[in-house]
Amino acid sequence: MDPTRILLSSLLALGMAGCHKAPPKAPPAPPPAGPPAVDLAKLPPVDGVSLAHTCAGCHGTEGRIKSAAFVSLAGLPAADLVRTMKDFRTGKRPSTLMGHVAKGLSDRDLEALAAYFAKLPKDAGKGGQP
Repeated sequence: MDPTRILLSSLLALGMAGCHKAPPKAPPAPPPAGPPAVDLAKLPPVDGVSLAHTCAGCHGTEGRIKSAAFVSLAGLPAADLVRTMKDFRTGKRPSTLMGHVAKGLSDRDLEALAAYFAKLPKDAGKGGQP
């Protein structure tokens, strides 16, 4: 084959390759929508009594236990219990279990639990302090 013809064929092929446009890229998909915002004011009140049942295994029925190994929650000031639970949640107060428990409770849950336990008569047992 003639070298001129090869050169022209190559140039023509290269030129044609540059003429072909790739299809436009599709716009990126929008990020998935997160859960809708929750208006806490429209939620029903949190039931501290129901939540307190989850505490009974360690802290006794109605927050009363006669063991120095666990804290009796009955009669504790609500603000103290909320602060202690938030300290467990953030790790400011180290714990084996309570940090995990506190992370699973919202601020509303903590306030409801604290209000419930604060209304109960204090235990005369040997429970520790929060």
